[in-house]
Order: sequence, then C-alpha cells, then structure tokens
Amino acid sequence: MMSCQKILFALAASLLVHASAAVANEGDVINLSAAMTMMHDDNMFRLTPSANPANYGLEGRSDTITIASVGLNASKTLGRQQLIGNINFVDTSYQRSGFLDFLALNYDGKWLWAVGTRWTGDLSLDRAESLNTYSDYTTNDYRARNVRLIENERFTVNYWFHSNWAALLGVSRTSVSNEQAVLAENDYEASGFNFGFRFRPVSGNTVTLRVKQLDGSYSNRPFNAAAQSDNGFSHNGVEVDVSWLLTGKAQLRSRVEYLERQHDHFVSRDYSGWAGNLDLVYAVTGKSSFTFGYKHDLVGFQGSYREAQPPFGLITSSYYELDELNLGARWAATDKISAGARLGYGKRSYRGEITPLPAGVAQREDKTSRAGLDLGYRPVRWLELKAGMNFEKRNVNDDRYDYKDRTTYVSLSAQY
Repeated sequence: MMSCQKILFALAASLLVHASAAVANEGDVINLSAAMTMMHDDNMFRLTPSANPANYGLEGRSDTITIASVGLNASKTLGRQQLIGNINFVDTSYQRSGFLDFLALNYDGKWLWAVGTRWTGDLSLDRAESLNTYSDYTTNDYRARNVRLIENERFTVNYWFHSNWAALLGVSRTSVSNEQAVLAENDYEASGFNFGFRFRPVSGNTVTLRVKQLDGSYSNRPFNAAAQSDNGFSHNGVEVDVSWLLTGKAQLRSRVEYLERQHDHFVSRDYSGWAGNLDLVYAVTGKSSFTFGYKHDLVGFQGSYREAQPPFGLITSSYYELDELNLGARWAATDKISAGARLGYGKRSYRGEITPLPAGVAQREDKTSRAGLDLGYRPVRWLELKAGMNFEKRNVNDDRYDYKDRTTYVSLSAQY
C-alpha cells in the first residue's frame, strides 16, 4: 500500500507539473500549495554531549527528516463579509526514528463580519499538530512519540461608537492535549472572555486596551496534594497592544501586560508580573530590512517529583521567567534571489518551587543561543527553492540539561 508520504509527494509533483498553467494569484478565491523539505538534525533528541544514545534505546543522535505537505487556501469577499480558510496536511517521517512518524492535519478558518459601519468582528477557529520539542520533553522513554494538539476557538465584537474608537468584547476557548505526559505543560482546557477599547486613527495605526479573564482545568492530570499538583487555575491580565508606523520605513509592534495566574488549591503555585514584547521592523531599502525583537514572559512550567532529575528531583518549579532577544535581516539580491540571517539569545529563570532549595543548590537557569542562515531562489513566481542552516546551544547550571544542535535543510515549494 502506498504510504502517506508517497501520496503527498505524488500530489506535490502533480501541482508542480500543472503550476505553469495555473499560477498563484492574490485575487484568486482558492489557491493550492505543496512543499517538500529534507532536513538533517544532528541532535534530534537534544541529548547532553556526554550522553550515550544507546542508553536510551536510540540508534544515534542524528536523524534525517522528510516533510511533505499539501494545502488548500481559500478567501472570498461577499459584500462586507470576508471568509478565509486554510487546511494543510503534513506528513513527517524519520529515517532512523520511524516510531516518531506522524501525519498532521492543521487548519484555520475565519469569518470577518460586519453589520453596517459600526459593528464588526470575527469568528475563528484553528487546529495545529506538532511533535513536542525534546528541549522540554524529558522522559525515560525517548521512543514514545509525543505529538501535541492545540485547538482554539474565538469570537469578537467591535462597536465603533466613533470613527476612531471602538468598544470590544470577545470570548475564547483553548484546548491543549499531548500523547504522553509533558513536564513543561500538562493537558488543559481554558475558556474565558475579554473586553476593552481600541483606538484607530485615519493613519491605520492601532492602540488596544484589553482586560482578559480565563478559567482552566487540567484534563489529564491527577490531583496530588503532596506534590501540590493542582487540577484548575484562573489566568487574568490587563494588556495594551500597539501597532504603529513610526516612519515610512519603521514599524513598531508592542504588547505590555500585567498577568496573574492563580491555582484553585495551592497558592504556592501562583505567580504574577509583567510580560510583553517589543518588535521593530526597519526597511533600509525596498530590498533589505532589519528586525529587532525583545520578549519578557512568565510561562507555566509544571514538574513532578518523579519526572525531575536530581538535584531538582527534590523540588518542582511552577513557572519560569523568560527574557529573549532576537535580531534578523532580509535581503532581496534580485527578483529571484533572497537571503536571510537570524541571531537570538534567551534566558530562562525557573521560579515557584514548593520546597526550599537544598543548601548550595541554585535555582535552575537556562541560557540559549541561536543563529540561522537561509538562501532562497525563485525561478518563477509560483516556485521557490530554499536552503538553510540553524544552530542552537543551551547552557544550564546543571550540565545534564546542556545540548548543542545543528539542523540543515533544503525545501521546494509551489503555490498556484
């Protein structure tokens, strides 16, 4: 029987053969896409340099990954209404680690609705499947596949009581599930609402003030009083979003939020503080641009006595504080050739332990450096060939969590 990968490859080849007769057009109601990527990862399971892969039942550190995808993208405007939908099948296979093979169904749909000139909003849903990263997924069984599924549903209403001002109200639901238990984040469902105001002058810039409230429950997590493993939480926040064109060449996007995470039974798991991001895009010329990004966040990170490794097996963290800096550059050398480069640095400081740290043991701290390069060639508008390399290195104050990783890839994609 023909494998999923072969079927997807056949469909991709068919798209490439017929693409010259039906080239992608931004005005089309329906566009088809196909892509094939070959990737080599020299530390697939993010093992520490001193680790022996055989001790974990693995044939080696590296693996070659083949990713084939086909997609359908649709957009239709009916009067003041706009319907947008995307569906994508992604088949991922591993040369050595065939036990990780999986076929993902990803989609997102949105209805941008309007009633008259004062009432606008959107109704949206999306679904995304991906393999959990081994950076956070620590396990004694590396051969157990762990795919994460994230689903979101949202509905928002804007009432424009002034040409530049709107009151907004929204409701949302999120569901996260994993094939295996995850140290970083257990399965959960959360739903809630948000409200606020939006300012949008004639320039098109926007400033939004929003108050958010979510209630969640861990759907596959036993309540454990000894480990203070809770089964429910609330997540509240007040945030300001800004999207502003500073000059003809520079655009600013930023978000500042004060958040509070409270658990149903164990206040020692609670945390609160400031979070946000600042992103600046500067177009040097029509063919080159630079990006700068800074992010500060507080992220829930649950552990258990059995899953954590000594000396951290004596404690658990409830969350970590993240600081991340990213720099990027894009250059279109010609109409057909483009290049990009990326640098990043991140620091995680783990917080919220439920027992005092042993004498002489510092809280866990991760420092991660990243770099990447890519080169693209587009012989015709509907076809692109891309190749690139990414490098990542993590240093932890417990060297059993250190790793280095390098991935190289080449891809071919078409859209019409």
